[in-house]
Amino acid sequence: MDEEILEQLRERYTSGNLIVFAGAGVSAAAGMPTWKQLAEKLRDRARRRSADPAVIDEIQQYISSNQLINALSAARLALGPQDFNWTVDKELDDTGRDVPELARAIAALKPKLKAVLTTNIDRFLERAFQGEWRMVDRPAGDIAMDRCFILKLHGTLRAWDTWVFSRDQYDRAIFGSPLLQDAFGALYRTHSILFVGFGLADDNIDQTLARVRALSGGQPPMHFALLPKGVPPFRRRLLEESGVRLIVYENQAGDHAEVAQVLLGLEPGAAPPPPPQAAAPPHAAAPPRAGARAQQQSSPTLPSSLVKAIAASQTSAPSAAAAPRPVRVFFSYASRDAELLARLEAHMTPLRREGLIAPWHSGKIDPGEDTERAIGEQLEAADLVLLLVSASYLASEQGDAQVTRAMERRAAGQAVVVPILLRPCDWETTRFAELQAVPRDKKPVTKWPDEDEALLQVVREIRAVVTKLRPSLR
Repeated sequence: MDEEILEQLRERYTSGNLIVFAGAGVSAAAGMPTWKQLAEKLRDRARRRSADPAVIDEIQQYISSNQLINALSAARLALGPQDFNWTVDKELDDTGRDVPELARAIAALKPKLKAVLTTNIDRFLERAFQGEWRMVDRPAGDIAMDRCFILKLHGTLRAWDTWVFSRDQYDRAIFGSPLLQDAFGALYRTHSILFVGFGLADDNIDQTLARVRALSGGQPPMHFALLPKGVPPFRRRLLEESGVRLIVYENQAGDHAEVAQVLLGLEPGAAPPPPPQAAAPPHAAAPPRAGARAQQQSSPTLPSSLVKAIAASQTSAPSAAAAPRPVRVFFSYASRDAELLARLEAHMTPLRREGLIAPWHSGKIDPGEDTERAIGEQLEAADLVLLLVSASYLASEQGDAQVTRAMERRAAGQAVVVPILLRPCDWETTRFAELQAVPRDKKPVTKWPDEDEALLQVVREIRAVVTKLRPSLR
C-alpha cells in the first residue's frame, strides 16, 4: 500500500472532514447478494414467471457486460414493479444476519467521521452504529453543514418509494431534484470521500464518479478508494480524473479483510496495516468465520479506543441482528376519501422517516399492474391495517372484503386493526365496532373545527400502536 496516500487519508479523517461512501461490498461480506447477483436472481425470477425468452436474453446481456442498472431496469419491466419490489425486499433483507466486520469497522470511526453515504438499502450500517447516527433517505440542501448521519442514496429497506434501482429512478434521483443536486454538490466540493466496497467494473460506481466530476467544477477535492489489486489502466485513469487516489490491497484470502485493517488504522497512533501474508496452500484449513476473524484483528497493535469500539459492536451484535423492522401499514379506504388519506399520510411522514413504518395504499399501484393481486399481497403482509371509515367506505364492496380479511388476520393474531373515523356514518353497527376507533371521542375528523388537529390526534394514537407493535417484529 502507498504510505503517502494512507497518511493523506489519515489526515482527512483526523480533521473531521472525511465521509465514507459504502458500496455493495460492505453488505456482501455478510452474505448479501452483490448488484450482479441481485440482477441474476431477478433474471431467474423472471424466467420462472415465464417471461419472454428475448427479455431474459436481454437481461443476461446487460449482466454479462456489467450494465447492472440496465439489467435491473429490464428485470423490473419484465416482472412488474410489485413483483420486482417484493423480490428485492426479500433478497436484501438483513434480518437475522450478523453485522459484517467491515460495517463495524466503519462505525468504529464515528468519533471523527463526518458522515456515511451508501448505495445499500439494507440496515447493516444503521445496526453497526447502534442507532446513534440518524438515517436519511431524502437529503436537505443544507446537509453538508450537518454531521453524524447515514445518507442512503438508493433508499431503505421496506420503503419502496425511496428506492433507486432502475434507469428511470436513477434519472429522477440524479437529474430531477435540484435540492438533491445542491446537497451532493456541497458534500463533494467540501469533503473528502473514501469509497469502500465498490467493484472495479460496475456502472453503479461509474454513475457516482460521473456525479463527482460534474459537481467538482473541474477541480475535484482529494477523494480515496480502497480497491483490490488489479485495477486496469483505463479504470485507474477514470478514478484519478475524478480526484480519487487509490489504496490498493492484495485480498489474498478473498475476504477483503485488509479493508477493515486500513479503516482501523486511521486513528492517530494506530499501527499501520500488516504486510500481506503468503497465500495459503491448497490443502490449508478454511479461513475462520467472520466473528473469529474480528477477534483476531482486535489485537494489542490497535489503539485501545478502537479495540473497545469493535468489541462493543461485537457483543451487541446478537441484539442488533434482531433489530425490529418497520411496521407494514396498509390503508383501507374509499376513493372519495383519497384527499383525506393524503393529508393523513402527510401527518405520518415523521413515522416513515424515523423508519418506524412502511406505509402502503392502492394509490401506489403502478399503471398496468394487477390491482387485485397487489392489494391482496399487501394486505396479507400488513402488520397494521388502518380502516378509513366513512359512508362511502361502508358502501364499498372492496372495502367490505378488506375488512373481512383484516378482521380474520386480527383474530389469528397476525395483524392489528384500527378504525379511523373520517366522516359521520353508521359504523357502530359494523363488525369492527368492537374495536377502539380514533379519534377516541368518536368524533369524525371532518367534524372537528380544525381537521389537522384531528389528524394529529390520530397520528399520535398510531404512533403509540406502532411503538407497542414494533418490538415483536423481526
